[in-house]
Amino acid sequence: MLALPPSPAQLVQALFSGLLLGVTLALPLGPIAVEVLRNSMRYGFWMGLAVGTGAIIADGFYLLIVQFGLVPLLQQPIIRTVFGLASTIILLLLGYSLFRPGKQVARASSGSVDAVSETAPSHKSGLFPLKALFSGASGSRSKKQAFLNGMILTGLNPFTLTLWIGVGTTAVASWNSTSPFLGLIFIFGILFGQEIWFAAISRLARTRFFQWQMHILPKIQKAFGLLMIGLALATLYWTLTG
Repeated sequence: MLALPPSPAQLVQALFSGLLLGVTLALPLGPIAVEVLRNSMRYGFWMGLAVGTGAIIADGFYLLIVQFGLVPLLQQPIIRTVFGLASTIILLLLGYSLFRPGKQVARASSGSVDAVSETAPSHKSGLFPLKALFSGASGSRSKKQAFLNGMILTGLNPFTLTLWIGVGTTAVASWNSTSPFLGLIFIFGILFGQEIWFAAISRLARTRFFQWQMHILPKIQKAFGLLMIGLALATLYWTLTG
């Protein structure tokens, strides 16, 4: 017997349920939220949003794996170990880089708000997408690099894998039990909700209040650096003991 197509009410419910879950999961101040805020303050709204969008693409990849029942492939011990060690290294490098604010932040700390204008930075940092991030260089960042950095930070984070295997599998399966199409709509809602939240905090970072606080940006970056290093150590512990 053929299943009936989802009703409009079910489609709307799946979409808004996904939106709510996406915003809720994006609320905590994790590595991506930190990068979105930092890049928005330092380089502009679109650069921060590019980081968030890259992270969302990585989340979408994992959610599609959940949707198509491929989770057991990612639960192999070797996959877990590789993801955990790679994430630990990236977070440590990122945390270290935040202790070396570039000249642009130094100019901003002296009162030059123009140092963090919306003008697109140059493209001189080479092909490796994390080079500009880890070097602490200013003016060498592109939206493509920011996008790839967000994707890598999320894609190699084992906590992302754990999140979507746990929360995602249960939530998506509940919609798939009615219709696989509803499961896809629910996933779209999750990703769209995250994008809305990242756009909101990117815009918040560009408000006058934040720009008036640019003189403390080096201190903020160092605090974020400590947070990244703490997350790296937590990731390493999770990898070795999980």
